[in-house]
Amino acid sequence: MDFNYKTAEEIGKMSAEEQNKYLTDKNAYEKEVRKEEIEKAVKPVKDDVATIKTSQEESAKDVSAIKEDLSSLNEKIKTINVPGLSDDTLAKAIQENAEEIQKIFSKGSGVIELKAVAEITTASGTNTSPPEIVGTQIAPLQNVNLRTFDIESLFNVLQTSQAAYAYTEAVPKDGDYAFVAEGAVKPQIDFKWETNYAKPKKIAAWMHLTEEAVQDVKGLESVAKDYLKKKHDIFKAKSLLFGDGLGENAKGATKYGRTFVAGAMAAKVEKPNFMDVVNAAITDIATTHNYQDETPYLANLVLVNPVDFFLHVVSAKDGKGLPLYPTASLYNSVVIGGVTIKPEESVPAGKIFVGDLDKYNITNYMPYTVKIGWINDDFIKNMFVILGESRFHAFVKKLDQQAFIYDDIATIKTAITKP
Repeated sequence: MDFNYKTAEEIGKMSAEEQNKYLTDKNAYEKEVRKEEIEKAVKPVKDDVATIKTSQEESAKDVSAIKEDLSSLNEKIKTINVPGLSDDTLAKAIQENAEEIQKIFSKGSGVIELKAVAEITTASGTNTSPPEIVGTQIAPLQNVNLRTFDIESLFNVLQTSQAAYAYTEAVPKDGDYAFVAEGAVKPQIDFKWETNYAKPKKIAAWMHLTEEAVQDVKGLESVAKDYLKKKHDIFKAKSLLFGDGLGENAKGATKYGRTFVAGAMAAKVEKPNFMDVVNAAITDIATTHNYQDETPYLANLVLVNPVDFFLHVVSAKDGKGLPLYPTASLYNSVVIGGVTIKPEESVPAGKIFVGDLDKYNITNYMPYTVKIGWINDDFIKNMFVILGESRFHAFVKKLDQQAFIYDDIATIKTAITKP
């Protein structure tokens, strides 16, 4: 549409009708011009909208394709390793989030997090670094499983309140009885004595504990005291048998023990067995004297290593294959002729101890006691000591040292074997 603008002078020369027509044409022209300007400005927007619409349609097609291909995806999904999501759970999560996936496609970017609702199992909970003390709260502290070694009942237990235990032994000296004629001089006899002294031996051990440990660990103090007592008893029993007697150490029965002397039994037994070895040692003890007509020693205990006890006692059978000592395996010991044969792991394999423990003397001069106290700066550090100790005499009189034999089983068997 063409339109020419007129000046005010030219408009003033027009008639009224010409002026009205001029204004009408002018308005129509300006309206057309504005319309063209608007269309020109809007065109890029329309193009963008068309592009977005096309993208949306394509995205919808992609999402539709995802939905249609879920059945095949369920098969393919088995090869995908997604932590926390099982095969079925992953496929289900994609289905449930289809709309969200479509929006991401529409926007051209975005993230979607697929989460699996897990089953609640015993592994669902966590226990984050529990304090060590919790263990004793869940599983209460128990006593230390130490073995018992009850052997003191076989010793000769004396009572005394004296630190130096004195004992006096009398022995024959000279002379003897004789047949005497009427009016003849009668023979004179005499004896002598010797006094010796045994000094007490002390065994002790202590533990250092904190008050917090005793307060927090239920039964700790009781377990500590039980442990001290059991360790004391085992140590004392072992010392009474195997102590070396050096310095402040007690001298054990095996250290008093002598080697076997076959004497008249040498090379006299055909195919000797273990019981022949035991009886040969018992016989040696009974027939060995310090002086003529001395009361014989009667052995009451035999100790061997547990393996030797099994080989020579538990597994021993008669000609019919029946056990010779049926009670040995049941009670872990056997009593034959008043003599107790026991296994003891402290005895080395191949060794045997035979003795009359009535001749080994012990006292409970200061019975086992438990003391509680402090050392150094324990008080200000909330610490304390539990001490266990005892003092006792342990000795064999000089003449009675013949009552113990400690030797090799093989050595004794060889000594009595008939060629």
